[in-house]
Amino acid sequence: MPITLQNILAHEWIGLQVTIRASSDPGLTGLLGIVRDETRNTLLIEARNRLVRVPKGNAQFIATLPAGEIVPVEGLLLKRRPEDRVKKGLARW
Repeated sequence: MPITLQNILAHEWIGLQVTIRASSDPGLTGLLGIVRDETRNTLLIEARNRLVRVPKGNAQFIATLPAGEIVPVEGLLLKRRPEDRVKKGLARW
């Protein structure tokens, strides 16, 4: 199933381009990169030829979908294990 605006919270984020719109760490705000890994509490983003671990709970993201849509996402909504989010889907959110 392709990733869309409606299913982004229940979808895999690895490989998506993201921008950090806001963060409790001002050095992370504005960071643009590709998600390389995801844990329950963090996203590992490849940006500026390095890997940066970003806490989900303290950030707001802007995801660019493969179709070119731009979607703002609150990090707290992602704060689950990625396999649990994908497995449960949207029916139980």
